[in-house]
Amino acid sequence: MVDVELAYAAGLFDGEGSLSLVRQHGNRWPSPQVSVASTDYEVVHWFQVRFGGSIVTKQPRMSTHSVSYDWRLTDRRALTFLEAIRPYLVIERKIRRIDLLLNDYLACTPRNGRYSEEMVKRKQALIETFFSLP
Repeated sequence: MVDVELAYAAGLFDGEGSLSLVRQHGNRWPSPQVSVASTDYEVVHWFQVRFGGSIVTKQPRMSTHSVSYDWRLTDRRALTFLEAIRPYLVIERKIRRIDLLLNDYLACTPRNGRYSEEMVKRKQALIETFFSLP
Protein backbone atom coordinates (compact mmCIF):
# COMPACT_ATOMS: atom_id res chain seq x y z
CA MET A 1 0.00 0.00 0.00
CA VAL A 2 1.33 3.44 -0.85
CA ASP A 3 1.95 6.15 1.73
CA VAL A 4 -0.78 8.40 0.38
CA GLU A 5 -3.39 5.66 0.95
CA LEU A 6 -2.15 5.05 4.49
CA ALA A 7 -2.24 8.78 5.19
CA TYR A 8 -5.79 8.95 3.79
CA ALA A 9 -6.84 6.00 5.97
CA ALA A 10 -5.24 7.65 9.02
CA GLY A 11 -7.07 10.92 8.35
CA LEU A 12 -10.41 9.17 8.06
CA PHE A 13 -9.66 7.10 11.15
CA ASP A 14 -8.66 10.22 13.10
CA GLY A 15 -11.96 11.88 12.19
CA GLU A 16 -14.52 9.08 11.92
CA GLY A 17 -12.81 6.05 13.42
CA SER A 18 -12.86 4.41 16.79
CA LEU A 19 -10.69 1.96 18.68
CA SER A 20 -11.87 -0.24 21.49
CA LEU A 21 -11.37 -3.53 23.25
CA VAL A 22 -14.43 -5.67 22.54
CA ARG A 23 -15.41 -9.08 23.83
CA GLN A 24 -16.17 -11.10 20.68
CA HIS A 25 -17.20 -14.21 22.61
CA GLY A 26 -18.46 -14.48 26.17
CA ASN A 27 -15.60 -16.64 27.39
CA ARG A 28 -12.74 -14.71 25.75
CA TRP A 29 -10.78 -11.64 26.77
CA PRO A 30 -11.63 -8.39 24.99
CA SER A 31 -9.64 -7.91 21.81
CA PRO A 32 -8.85 -4.82 19.70
CA GLN A 33 -11.49 -3.61 17.28
CA VAL A 34 -11.15 -0.66 14.93
CA SER A 35 -14.06 0.81 13.04
CA VAL A 36 -14.86 3.68 10.70
CA ALA A 37 -18.42 4.89 10.35
CA SER A 38 -19.86 6.73 7.35
CA THR A 39 -23.10 7.32 5.51
CA ASP A 40 -21.11 6.88 2.30
CA TYR A 41 -20.79 3.18 1.46
CA GLU A 42 -17.90 3.87 -0.90
CA VAL A 43 -15.74 5.07 2.02
CA VAL A 44 -16.20 1.93 4.13
CA HIS A 45 -15.86 -0.29 1.07
CA TRP A 46 -12.52 1.41 0.35
CA PHE A 47 -11.32 0.29 3.80
CA GLN A 48 -12.64 -3.25 3.33
CA VAL A 49 -10.92 -3.69 -0.03
CA ARG A 50 -7.56 -2.53 1.31
CA PHE A 51 -7.55 -3.89 4.87
CA GLY A 52 -10.19 -6.64 5.01
CA GLY A 53 -12.78 -6.77 7.75
CA SER A 54 -16.53 -6.48 7.55
CA ILE A 55 -19.16 -3.83 6.90
CA VAL A 56 -22.24 -3.53 9.08
CA THR A 57 -25.27 -1.62 7.79
CA LYS A 58 -27.11 0.46 10.36
CA GLN A 59 -30.70 1.36 9.62
CA PRO A 60 -31.82 4.86 10.57
CA ARG A 61 -33.89 5.29 13.72
CA MET A 62 -35.72 8.28 12.30
CA SER A 63 -37.03 8.83 8.78
CA THR A 64 -34.94 11.98 8.46
CA HIS A 65 -31.68 10.08 9.08
CA SER A 66 -29.59 8.27 6.46
CA VAL A 67 -28.51 4.66 6.40
CA SER A 68 -24.99 4.43 7.81
CA TYR A 69 -22.23 1.88 7.46
CA ASP A 70 -19.60 0.70 9.88
CA TRP A 71 -16.36 -0.93 8.71
CA ARG A 72 -14.86 -3.18 11.41
CA LEU A 73 -11.60 -5.00 11.82
CA THR A 74 -10.70 -7.10 14.88
CA ASP A 75 -7.91 -8.91 16.67
CA ARG A 76 -4.44 -9.05 15.12
CA ARG A 77 -5.65 -7.63 11.81
CA ALA A 78 -6.74 -4.53 13.73
CA LEU A 79 -3.24 -4.25 15.20
CA THR A 80 -1.69 -4.61 11.74
CA PHE A 81 -3.94 -1.81 10.46
CA LEU A 82 -3.05 0.43 13.41
CA GLU A 83 0.66 -0.18 12.94
CA ALA A 84 0.38 0.79 9.26
CA ILE A 85 -1.47 4.09 9.86
CA ARG A 86 0.27 5.06 13.12
CA PRO A 87 2.91 7.36 11.51
CA TYR A 88 0.17 9.48 9.93
CA LEU A 89 -2.16 9.98 12.91
CA VAL A 90 -2.48 13.36 14.61
CA ILE A 91 -5.16 12.93 17.30
CA GLU A 92 -3.21 12.42 20.55
CA ARG A 93 -6.00 10.57 22.40
CA LYS A 94 -6.09 7.89 19.71
CA ILE A 95 -2.30 7.77 19.45
CA ARG A 96 -1.97 7.03 23.20
CA ARG A 97 -4.39 4.10 22.99
CA ILE A 98 -2.83 2.76 19.80
CA ASP A 99 0.68 2.94 21.24
CA LEU A 100 -0.47 1.09 24.36
CA LEU A 101 -1.95 -1.74 22.27
CA LEU A 102 0.94 -1.92 19.83
CA ASN A 103 3.49 -2.03 22.65
CA ASP A 104 1.75 -4.30 25.16
CA TYR A 105 -1.19 -6.27 23.75
CA LEU A 106 0.63 -9.14 22.05
CA ALA A 107 3.02 -9.56 24.99
CA CYS A 108 0.10 -10.48 27.25
CA THR A 109 -1.92 -12.46 24.69
CA PRO A 110 -0.74 -16.02 24.02
CA ARG A 111 -1.55 -17.49 20.61
CA ASN A 112 -2.80 -20.71 22.20
CA GLY A 113 -5.16 -18.91 24.59
CA ARG A 114 -3.53 -20.41 27.68
CA TYR A 115 -2.81 -17.65 30.16
CA SER A 116 -0.36 -17.96 33.01
CA GLU A 117 -1.16 -16.12 36.24
CA GLU A 118 1.35 -13.44 35.27
CA MET A 119 -0.25 -12.98 31.84
CA VAL A 120 -3.70 -12.66 33.40
CA LYS A 121 -2.40 -9.85 35.64
CA ARG A 122 -0.73 -8.12 32.70
CA LYS A 123 -3.87 -8.44 30.56
CA GLN A 124 -6.08 -7.02 33.32
CA ALA A 125 -3.66 -4.12 33.82
CA LEU A 126 -3.62 -3.43 30.08
CA ILE A 127 -7.42 -3.35 29.91
CA GLU A 128 -7.69 -1.07 32.94
CA THR A 129 -5.04 1.29 31.55
CA PHE A 130 -6.68 1.33 28.11
CA PHE A 131 -10.08 2.32 29.44
CA SER A 132 -8.66 4.83 31.92
CA LEU A 133 -6.84 6.86 29.26
CA PRO A 134 -8.53 10.21 28.58
